[in-house]
Amino acid sequence: MAWGLLASVHWMVGRLRDLFLKPMQYREDAVKVALICQQFGDKTSYQGSDIYASELVSHLAGHSDVDLHVVTMGDTNAVRQEGGFTCHTVRNNGLLSLPYVHPLVLARMVRTIRVIRPDIVHVLSTRYPCSAAGMLLRSDYPFLVTAFGIFEREIVYYREDMRPLERALSHVFHAFFIRNERWVLSHAPEIAVDAASIGTLLQTPKTGRLHVVTGGIDVEKLRSSATSPHPGSQVDIVFINALTRLKGADVLLNALPPVVKVFPDVRVCIGGRGPQEPELRKLARDLGLDANIIFPGFVTDEEKYDYYRQCKVVVVPSRWDCQPSPVFEAAAFGKPVIASEMSHPDIVEDGVTGLVFRSEDATELGEKILLLLEDDTARTSMGRAATLRTDEYDWRRVAERYVAIYGGVIRRHRWHGGLAAVAADISQRGGQKRHERG
Repeated sequence: MAWGLLASVHWMVGRLRDLFLKPMQYREDAVKVALICQQFGDKTSYQGSDIYASELVSHLAGHSDVDLHVVTMGDTNAVRQEGGFTCHTVRNNGLLSLPYVHPLVLARMVRTIRVIRPDIVHVLSTRYPCSAAGMLLRSDYPFLVTAFGIFEREIVYYREDMRPLERALSHVFHAFFIRNERWVLSHAPEIAVDAASIGTLLQTPKTGRLHVVTGGIDVEKLRSSATSPHPGSQVDIVFINALTRLKGADVLLNALPPVVKVFPDVRVCIGGRGPQEPELRKLARDLGLDANIIFPGFVTDEEKYDYYRQCKVVVVPSRWDCQPSPVFEAAAFGKPVIASEMSHPDIVEDGVTGLVFRSEDATELGEKILLLLEDDTARTSMGRAATLRTDEYDWRRVAERYVAIYGGVIRRHRWHGGLAAVAADISQRGGQKRHERG
């Protein structure tokens, strides 16, 4: 009996070694990564997730330990070699790309990933169909999803900018995406988030392992972007983002009247385009702020960096956000940020690298602005402290962080797969013995 038990234990250890340890020792070649993103290659896009995908691909493609395959959607099925990576385009259905028809695209995406035979599948965003493709393959391949935010929270504010018919249709069609997001966030084995506070919000008893990957910014690009100041860039307070209710530019405007009483000549830039722009211009007039506010419209990267370089304070008053890029960019230029708590500005250490206020509390925001405008020493100190941390958020660091995460995800997937294989072998051996005895 004892010898039989020892023999079984010895066999199990050997089986686990074969299934798990040996495969993890052989990897001298690059890890083959299937990076799945909804849209890729549009250089004109200023959407945060598109910029994130572009930057991450650029830095992973140059990594010696990564064999990168980007899977995205487009007009035709195609495979092409680009600088350091392979791009696989899956044909979408054009005008028929409603969520309920997307199973056709989903099937093509799953098939494309299987052809690649990656070591790991990494999906950027919880959107359908990309996240669904990864979820369907999570038993076959190690799987990681990056959640840029929580769409179910964001859409509440986006609907406020919609026309009545569009808002009604949103409740119908976006219900599908919300259900998909809930499924992904509650069942994905490994999830990456930009801020720990977002991870706390989405966590459920079924949520898998969470990874915080903060970033990123191209520190070298920002620091080498010195240009001659363009007309109008001499402002004190800067807000540059989409002009939507979600981003909260109206909260900033409502905070300014008490500031203007103390600093009558204060100048504020409300940069960007969006559906809230007419409402914001009217609000500025109604508050008597015409002489203090400029609306430059669309702002190029070069102009944006110039505003940051010349200003005193950057304000991020989002009603909901996930650590938006102005938080990082302001730090690179040595400017303190005043951010709402609902923008989840985890890199802003309140009172050290900037200030945090209660979301939608215009009175508190006005007090924070006055505090920094009145105290040159505090403003300079916070800006300097923010700058010292910017290298932590550089895209090179972000890429390295993901490569390290990939290794852990692969090991854990193989471990669980090894245990399942051992259990199956034990069951099979037990069945054989029972058959022999019978």
